[in-house]
Amino acid sequence: YGTPISQSQNPADNSGILRYVRIEYAGYAFLPDKEINGLTLGGVGNQTVIDYVQVAYANDDSFEWFGGTVNCKHLIAYKGLDDDFDTDNGYSGKVQFAIGFRDSSVADISGSNGFESDNDAGGSATLPQTSAVFSNVTLVGPRATLSNVGNSNFKRGIHARRNSAISVFNTIVMGWPTGWLVDASTGTCTDLNLTGSSPKAVYANNMVAGNSTQLNYTPNQTNPTTFI
Repeated sequence: YGTPISQSQNPADNSGILRYVRIEYAGYAFLPDKEINGLTLGGVGNQTVIDYVQVAYANDDSFEWFGGTVNCKHLIAYKGLDDDFDTDNGYSGKVQFAIGFRDSSVADISGSNGFESDNDAGGSATLPQTSAVFSNVTLVGPRATLSNVGNSNFKRGIHARRNSAISVFNTIVMGWPTGWLVDASTGTCTDLNLTGSSPKAVYANNMVAGNSTQLNYTPNQTNPTTFI
């Protein structure tokens, strides 16, 4: 299983191989806003293999990364309670070929999203900055039709906030109350650098459609429609 090593010492840590695994009914909220996820990856390095993993019916986030550099492929988040894919505390790996699929009646009181991404809980500029790259993802929200209300705790397909600098490519976001929320109250707009030439975060070649609201953004930032 490898030897756990601090990511500040060894971003190429090898914590072993997790391949062709199905995790069901995991996760637990032991205190408000303090939960155990379906699969939690804390400071895992990029020599670790996470491939062909399905998390089903998780009682919190299906997948969550706290820091680390691990790259993951072929992930399925199926009918979880909270977020499908949650990134925090400087996670900088790459995730490719993934799907999130929701049950319209089951959502978390904290607000359930497809992607939820923070640099940290306070939105600080602490390094390393959360800069994960998601590619070739399908986020199927709770609404089979626009008139299907579903659980009122469902929120957004993508929620980038608190100075996160995640990038998203070749991704479909559909069937959510809000497709994409750019929450720039603490730095995310600066990371996107909508008027500059070298943004930290890039959203490109994505389809955001079939949501009640396709795009929303916090009022203290530039309207991102010019950039998409």
